[in-house]
Amino acid sequence: MATIGLDGKPKVRPMQYMVLEDGKLWFCTNSKKEVFAELQANPFVELCGCKLEKDEMQTPWIRFSAEAVFEERQDIRDAIIDKSAIVNALYKTMRDNPIFKVFYLKDIDGWMTNLGHVKGLENREEFARPVHFKF
Repeated sequence: MATIGLDGKPKVRPMQYMVLEDGKLWFCTNSKKEVFAELQANPFVELCGCKLEKDEMQTPWIRFSAEAVFEERQDIRDAIIDKSAIVNALYKTMRDNPIFKVFYLKDIDGWMTNLGHVKGLENREEFARPVHFKF
């Protein structure tokens, strides 16, 4: 997940989405972390990921931008604590700890394709076509 740092420079960190609820991708963080302060100052993010395949040109990737929206939702906090071993180890006895924050992404706009779709390579029939999505 890429954010704009408090110093105005881009910051990138691994971020795992935790649950899909109410048609929203939910994430979590700690209010004492830099990423929380960054998202409070500028809630816009971009995410990118891929899963390397044996045939690297068939490797699928996704990239999208969105806006992070924080909500106080104990049901989401509980679902994340129950799902994630890491979060569970941190918060299982402190489910209502005020530093544990949850947020979802809105206005998602992005692309899915594969690495074979790069300039300079011939288009091949077996490549999946790029897909634009918004929600």
